[in-house]
Amino acid sequence: MFIRIAAMISLTQSITALAVIDFEHDVLPIIQEKCFRCHSARIAAPEGGVLLDSADAIKAGGDYGSIVEKMQPEKSVLFQRMTLPEGRPGIMPPTGKGDPATPEQLAVIRQWIKEGARFGNWEGIPEHEKNKPPKAVGNTRLSLQKYGTEEGLRLDLTPEPKHPVKMSNKLVRAKAREIDRLIKLHRKANTVPKPQPATDRIFVRRAYLGIVGRIPTHDEAVSFLASRDPGKRTELIDHLFSTEGYVSHWFHFWADLLKVQTTRFPSSVYYGEWMKDALRSNMPYDQFAYKLITATGMPYQNGATGWAASDANMAPDHMANNMQAFLGMQLQCAQCHDHPYDKWNQYEFQSLTSYFGGMRWNGVANKHFLNQIEKSGISISVKQEKYFGNNMAYRYREAVWEPVFNRWNRLPKDYQYADAKPREPVPPQVIFGHQPEIIDSPREAFGRWVTSEENQWFTVAVANRLWKKVMGVGLIEPVDHIKYDTQAQIPALMTYLEKIMKEADYNLKDFLRILYNTRTWQMETLSADLPENLAEYHYEGRPLMRMSGEQMWDSLVTLAIVDPDERKGHGSRYTAPEYRTYADKLYFTPIEELVAYYTDDVIDAEKAARKQAEKEAYKLFNSKSKRKAGRYGANFNTWSFDHMTDPRWHGLDRGLVRASELASPAPAYHFVRQFGQSDRKIIGTGRTDPNVTQVLNMLNGPIHYILDNDRSVLSKKIAGQETQEEKLNVIFRSVLTRNPTPEDLEIATAVLSANKGRTGNRMILWALLNTREFMYIQ
Repeated sequence: MFIRIAAMISLTQSITALAVIDFEHDVLPIIQEKCFRCHSARIAAPEGGVLLDSADAIKAGGDYGSIVEKMQPEKSVLFQRMTLPEGRPGIMPPTGKGDPATPEQLAVIRQWIKEGARFGNWEGIPEHEKNKPPKAVGNTRLSLQKYGTEEGLRLDLTPEPKHPVKMSNKLVRAKAREIDRLIKLHRKANTVPKPQPATDRIFVRRAYLGIVGRIPTHDEAVSFLASRDPGKRTELIDHLFSTEGYVSHWFHFWADLLKVQTTRFPSSVYYGEWMKDALRSNMPYDQFAYKLITATGMPYQNGATGWAASDANMAPDHMANNMQAFLGMQLQCAQCHDHPYDKWNQYEFQSLTSYFGGMRWNGVANKHFLNQIEKSGISISVKQEKYFGNNMAYRYREAVWEPVFNRWNRLPKDYQYADAKPREPVPPQVIFGHQPEIIDSPREAFGRWVTSEENQWFTVAVANRLWKKVMGVGLIEPVDHIKYDTQAQIPALMTYLEKIMKEADYNLKDFLRILYNTRTWQMETLSADLPENLAEYHYEGRPLMRMSGEQMWDSLVTLAIVDPDERKGHGSRYTAPEYRTYADKLYFTPIEELVAYYTDDVIDAEKAARKQAEKEAYKLFNSKSKRKAGRYGANFNTWSFDHMTDPRWHGLDRGLVRASELASPAPAYHFVRQFGQSDRKIIGTGRTDPNVTQVLNMLNGPIHYILDNDRSVLSKKIAGQETQEEKLNVIFRSVLTRNPTPEDLEIATAVLSANKGRTGNRMILWALLNTREFMYIQ
């Protein structure tokens, strides 16, 4: 209590030197969060007769008199109640109904009263307009009924245009230096010494893991370390961003944030592929977010519909997830009642949901073709019924439509506040900033509001997420808890990052190039754990972070197969343009023609052809492994056969593809799931915490036998060396990106003496893969 008051008085002294407190901008949000649950006109019986949602009500006070004494904060009941000790009767907000006011918030309230408790032009919270929704008109341009017509949506296989990086290396380095200058000022203010830069060995490993999500190969590391080019670090960063590895690695960042699930139906794979195409083309982030928010149509026609499909038939949840993913704001608590830890209320939440009121999910049910067959009166066989009901209809599941533009959301039947009635329709309204103009689709208006440069949190949220991903700690923590009064740890740096993102026109590669070129990212690693309170971290060194499950898996795959970025897996059977065209043609083909063509014999022949093609692919694959092929790949029905027929990968486990080419999420038993990959049902739930299963997997799992395969990259590299010392150098360089030390050589020699030849090499490899040095990113 006394600490809170002392901090408040100190802050008040600082605030006094600033501009006059603005009630509507500075004070009102605090009162809304801390006091409105008991003291607003939305409450049927306000506590003590005190209302705080209009200037006149605040001046009038309550049942026991005045609550604000001008220029005398300590005598003002409003201030007194907010400064009471936690748990004390009368504290505002009451215990259990929200967090006590912070010293910063108390300082603002105190200074406002001290300045005379002026309200400026603010008169009060306006009452809700009691408008009735316009008459609903169906079959809009975004409806299923208009799909394929001139007016509606249609299949367009034109590739996403490429968006190259625009900033020169000179400009990138200049902006990186400014970031470093701001970090230097922060260190100085906190009396933290400047850390040393990371060595080239640490840098090259860190760069590969950070940008393309895997360790460098033996030859990649040797080539970089041998170069004497003073600009080699910037050149490597630019090279890595130009590779498919960037797409594979950063896919997981966005898939975890945006709940990319590709396993529910065959149609699910298009969401993952859309995400990769967006990264591949370097789609500007504002366009990326807008397309996800407004995506409509068939999944094969527009894979971005997977974002909305992840919240199928749950418009309130989908709205809240949009606010969290793109603005970093947690509104979920306001779905059922006023938010206890923020200023937003339930009416505002339900009003936001109205932007999604006209959405409809699927539309093409499992019985779509069967219903047409029934209406036409055609008789079909049992085999045809199964084929049309499952095999064919599943291609169209998870579609998203907006058949009505003027359907409003209704308040829940248990709505308990006095400002509206249960089941009352509420018009779509945003909760801050200018109301966007609704031309026809409310969802498109919402998308424009979210992604606008004028939206105060859109740019901040993504810049902060990317800063945390690259640097290990966000300037705002947690990244998903942005509030009206959120302050970054280094405000000047957050402002500068926001400026960079806007100047780059939301070009993510340009923004990331700047971050990776900073000395802040290239500094030596901390030798101690991060402080429990992240606000006490002052960039003394780069945080030591363990590889994610995906990074670890991709590093192992890199040791096993050549050209891992080119081996495609889950969904590759369905994502080819010809398959999309085929799916679209099927949908519009008259049902009589489909039934006449897909007879029992044709269905059997189609299955037989697939099995024969798979059999021929297995012959080419020629796996000599005693293990069951594909232990790491799960269901191969969605895979094309290229991963087997390509001679580069003959005899190597079918499932040895990069994590981005596995199902999303991977099966629960898979290595990447055991090492923390999220189930992608909830935003951002991936983990890097260790557990016993991981230990057992690394100690006894089959990955060692895969790497020991005669055809693996590592085995071939070792076999190509003449002396045992050269073989040891290859193992250490491949796994740890360094040569063995004299101590390493002494231990390795002892192991090899007791275990001759290949067995000894396998034991050394096994030991290195289980070291912290391999698993952690220095």
